[in-house]
Amino acid sequence: MARGRTGTTFVAEMVPAGRGMAARPAFEVGPAVPLLKARRGTARMGDLVTARLTGGGCEVVAIHGPVAAAGAAVRAMMAHEGLGRGFGSKVRDEAREADRTRDEHDADRRDLRTQRVITIDPEGAKDHDDAIAVEAEGEGIRLWVHIADVSRFVPVGGAIDREAERRGCSVYLPGTVDPMLPEALSNDICSLRPDEDRKALTAHMVVLPDGAVAAEGFHRSLIRSDRRLTYPEVDAFLEGRQGLGDEAMEQDVLLTMELARRLRARRMRRGALDIATTEPRFRFDGDRVGSVEMETQTDSHSLIEECMIAANEAVARFLIARHIPAIYRVHADPAQQAIEDLWARLEVLGIAVPPLAEGVLTSGQRRDAAGVAAHAVRLHVDRTGEGAASLPYLVLRSLQKAIYRPDETSHSGLASPAYLHFTSPIRRYPDLVVHRALVHALGLGEPAPDAAMLPEVARDASDRERDATALERRADRMCLAYLLAQSVQGDAWDSPRDGEVTGIGNSGLFVTFDGIYDGFLPFRLMPDDHYVPDEIGVQAVGEETGRRIRLGDAVRVCLHDVEPLRGRVTLAPAGRPGSRR
Repeated sequence: MARGRTGTTFVAEMVPAGRGMAARPAFEVGPAVPLLKARRGTARMGDLVTARLTGGGCEVVAIHGPVAAAGAAVRAMMAHEGLGRGFGSKVRDEAREADRTRDEHDADRRDLRTQRVITIDPEGAKDHDDAIAVEAEGEGIRLWVHIADVSRFVPVGGAIDREAERRGCSVYLPGTVDPMLPEALSNDICSLRPDEDRKALTAHMVVLPDGAVAAEGFHRSLIRSDRRLTYPEVDAFLEGRQGLGDEAMEQDVLLTMELARRLRARRMRRGALDIATTEPRFRFDGDRVGSVEMETQTDSHSLIEECMIAANEAVARFLIARHIPAIYRVHADPAQQAIEDLWARLEVLGIAVPPLAEGVLTSGQRRDAAGVAAHAVRLHVDRTGEGAASLPYLVLRSLQKAIYRPDETSHSGLASPAYLHFTSPIRRYPDLVVHRALVHALGLGEPAPDAAMLPEVARDASDRERDATALERRADRMCLAYLLAQSVQGDAWDSPRDGEVTGIGNSGLFVTFDGIYDGFLPFRLMPDDHYVPDEIGVQAVGEETGRRIRLGDAVRVCLHDVEPLRGRVTLAPAGRPGSRR
C-alpha cells in the first residue's frame, strides 16, 4: 500500500516491529506502518484493525478482532471495501418518518389480508421481499406474487433514495449483510413478515395447463403473511419427510409446485438454459465458522424462482405495451467466437455435441447452441459421474454477463423477449425503479422514471452488482479457508483428499476437493513431469510423459499451505508431504 497522505485509512493486521507493533496492510500489498503504543488503544498483536496514517506512523481507529477469527476477517474485509458504515442522519430521519406513516390508510390499496399468503426464504433471512398465494381456477391456477411496496416509503430524490442508488444493491457476506436500505425498512417496515400487516405491490395472473400466462393484473395491496417457510421445510414436505402442520397450506404448496412445473416446462420448450450451480451457505458459531453447506437448486427453490420469473415477465410486458421508461435485465445472446471456442473445448474433453452450422450463426442459433452444450454437459456428467464441479461452469463462462439497460428488453438465458427485475426492491435498486414505473403506469400518482437518467442508473447498478458478486465470492473463499484451517491438525495435512480439476492456469491446476473447498496445485509441486497448459485452457500436457490432465479429471491431493485471510489454499499431489503452516 502506498503510504498516502495523513488521514488516509487502511485495514491492517497488527504485527511485531522491534519492541513494538506495526500495522501491515491486510488485503493489499504494502509495507507495515509503525504504530506508537499510545495510538493503538486496546488493539493486540494479531488483531485486524482500521488504521489511520499520521505524521509519524499510524493510529488505530477501529478494532475488528483477531486475525484467527473468520468473523473478524469478514468485518475487516467489509471495512476495506468501504462497507458496513451504516447510514447518515438524514437517511435515519427519513426511516423514522416511514415508520410513523406505515399504518396510514391508502385509498388505492386492495385489502387482501384474508388471503392465505406464505413466504419461502433461506434459513436466517430477515429481508422478505416476496410472498405468494395460489388458487385453482378451472384448469388454470391463479397466482398472486406480492412484493414489498418499497416505493411507498422511499420518495424519489429523498435521502434514502439517493443512498440506495449509490449502493445499488445489498451485499451479502458470510454471516452478515451490508444492506441497500436502512434496517428499519429492510428488516421491518417493508419486510413481508408473518402475522403483520404489510403494504405490497401485487402481480396476479392465471397459469394455464400448457404454462401460458393469461389474465394478468397489477395493483397495490395490503397483505398479512400467514407463515414464513424455509427452503429446507418445503423440500422436506415435498419429499414426504415431514408435514407443514397445516393441511390448507400443504395443498397450496402442492398447487404452487404444479404451477411451477407448468411454467418451467414452457420455459424449457422455448429454449431457456438449464445449468445447475451450487454456492456455500455458512453457519457461524460466534466469530468462528461452525459449518458450511453447499446449497443446490431444489424443488423449493424452483417453485419460488418460477413464480418470480413469471411476475418479472408480466411486469415487463405491461410496461413495454404502455411505453413507460424502465430498467430491464438484459442478457445478450452468446458471441460467435465464444460458441466456437466452447465447441473446441467440448471436443477436446470428449463431450459429444453435433457440428455447428458453417458460417456466421444467427443470434437464435448461438442461443440454441448454448442450450445444446448445457444439455450435452449434463448428460456427460450423469453418464460418467465426473466433471460436476467444473463442466457446467465451462458453459456459463461462454455466456455474456447479464446487465441492466433501459433500451433493450430480452434475456437469452431465460429465452425471454421481455424481462426485468421487479421482485427484490429491498435489495436491488433497479427493482425500485421498476416499481415506480409500474405504479405510474397504474395511474397511482408516482411520476414516471426520468428516461434521460436511466442509462446512467442502469450502468451504475450493473457495476455495483458486478463488484458485489466479486466481493461475495472472495469472502466465501476466505471463510472456506478459515473452516479448512480449523479442521486441519497433525497428520491431516498429509491425508489424501479427492478432488476434481476445475481450471487450468499458466502455472498450475485449480482443484475443488472434498466437495467443498477450492485450492491451487502448482505445476512446480508435481514431480512426475513438467506440465504445459494448452491454448484453450482445458488440459495440461506433460512434456516428457505426454500425460494429459483435463478439466473434470479426478485428482488426489493433500494440503501444502493454507492462508485463511487471503482465501488461498495451496495443494500438493497426494503422497508428497504437505508443508504445515
